[in-house]
Amino acid sequence: MPAVQMRYNMKRIFLTLITLATFLPFALRAQDEVAFEFSDGIDAGKLKGKMERNVSMLLTAINRAESTGKDINYGGIDIDNLASQSIGMMWNNVHFRIEDDDIVEHCLRVKASNGATIGYQVRNIAVEMKPLDDSYVGELNQEVCINFDKTGRISDFNITMGLQQYLKLMKEGERLNDADRRMQILHWVEQFRNAYCEKNIRFMEDVFSDDALIITGKVVKRVPTDMKPVNVEYTTQGKQQYLAGLRRVFRNNGYINVKFDEIEIKRHAAKPNFYGVTLKQGWFTKNYSDEGIVFIVWDFTDEFNPKIMVRTWQPMQVDESEIFTLKNFKLN
Repeated sequence: MPAVQMRYNMKRIFLTLITLATFLPFALRAQDEVAFEFSDGIDAGKLKGKMERNVSMLLTAINRAESTGKDINYGGIDIDNLASQSIGMMWNNVHFRIEDDDIVEHCLRVKASNGATIGYQVRNIAVEMKPLDDSYVGELNQEVCINFDKTGRISDFNITMGLQQYLKLMKEGERLNDADRRMQILHWVEQFRNAYCEKNIRFMEDVFSDDALIITGKVVKRVPTDMKPVNVEYTTQGKQQYLAGLRRVFRNNGYINVKFDEIEIKRHAAKPNFYGVTLKQGWFTKNYSDEGIVFIVWDFTDEFNPKIMVRTWQPMQVDESEIFTLKNFKLN
């Protein structure tokens, strides 16, 4: 090949490599971009636009971090420190990626007991979990919700229950005229569940009442047939004893995948600020998994800082008549 022709081909290759080096980062960034808008639920205006930009920027930042293996960059996003710290704690244990690049969702209003709007929420954002190692056990496809304060600032970010269960609970809330309170309860229940996944011991310290009662059941005698109930032995703990054990669990495990399902909410007949929440809990780690029935008594006397008064765990095999309810506890 003549020297001139060789130099020409080498020049073309060199220019091609420069072009690829120039445009490849833009192409990679483009595939991480997520566009978000509200379909309804909030009037057009500055607040709506601010929340849409915040969500678009946050979801894009998450995708870019997942693509590069780096931490999430919150630059330019109006997000509360506690919300970014919560995402960061989850990110330390498992990465995730937004499945859709163009999301349109309904805007939900979060209301206080007097009916005043105290914030907003968007749900049903599909994410794919991207485990960091083989300690992850559980579903790879999840949904998250994002909460905002009244100014449109992102105030919380949680993995959530499925849409059908949420709609069922809200429909029941409409019938019982306590849909707004149920929405608050579900948000706190989802935060509680995520605190396990995030290993967020500070949240646990804050949410449990100082005199909280924690009861755990253990099967002590198995019966050959599943048609008969099992014998269960119960142990009782206080808040500090329970949290000490939880710290050990957090230290000794990689990702802890906790799932809440089949949630039921009951309001106390005589104390309207107290609610009983019954749910099926799945606990999954690399070396241990179980399913059980969890019952939680929430005190919403201070609706912006509710407390867990009672938390119980019972094995799935327990007889239905023995499942804890509000009737089992005397509340002051």
